[in-house]
Amino acid sequence: MTIRIGSVPYLNAKPLVDWFHSLECDADVELTYAVPSQLARMLREDALDVANVSIFEGLQNPDLVLIPDISISAYGAVKSVRLFSKVPMERIRSVALDTSSLTSTALTRILLNEVFGLTPCYEHRAPQLNAMLTACDAGLIIGDLKLFDLLPGTTVYDLGQGWYDLTGLPFVYAGWLARADRVSSEMADILHQAKSWGTARLEALATKWSQEMSLPLDRSHDYLCNVMNYDLSPTQLDGLHLFQRKCHEHGLLEAIHPLRLYS
Repeated sequence: MTIRIGSVPYLNAKPLVDWFHSLECDADVELTYAVPSQLARMLREDALDVANVSIFEGLQNPDLVLIPDISISAYGAVKSVRLFSKVPMERIRSVALDTSSLTSTALTRILLNEVFGLTPCYEHRAPQLNAMLTACDAGLIIGDLKLFDLLPGTTVYDLGQGWYDLTGLPFVYAGWLARADRVSSEMADILHQAKSWGTARLEALATKWSQEMSLPLDRSHDYLCNVMNYDLSPTQLDGLHLFQRKCHEHGLLEAIHPLRLYS
């Protein structure tokens, strides 16, 4: 039976999914690309069996199972999940949140409150920085590695670095989340095979996608080879469980459901 797989279209996911497009792949899969918020909806509507989706969806939806040993994580600065502000951080009163995002939206609220003591007004907007900063003091954008040359006076806050400074732990942005009624050992094996193939080819994938996405080669290489981490170690799980508790403390999760790891 064909396994229906969803993935984000961002560079950070390429090492986990490019095997499916290679001549070496013999798995019976159907691959769909969409932003995290859309993938979460497709999982809920049974349009997908498994998706490389925002980890927040796994925390709020107890019907999902996390495939072990795979994640999209970073130890410190992540460079693709950032808050852009036209005022100093401590003066932020309004924030535009990327409608593509689930996990980073929650992380923004936690960090602004715990690090800066802020409770600004939030609104959801399309990820267009100029429009965001016209409407609000700051804007959260995920997945865009091109936003490095900014107008003078723009403050950039990397959420991954903010989390690491606050907790000393890595942050898990996404993982393979499967519907409990669809998960199987075959699915897990296929996803692990894809990860093994991709992580053995990080430099080649960085070169390929720097051209495809019109990114500077050094930025693409640094991102895939040095910034991203694709494991799910006990330390990464510690970070994930702490994020879950903080989401609950801040009223972003109604309840703390035990995180279900497939075995």
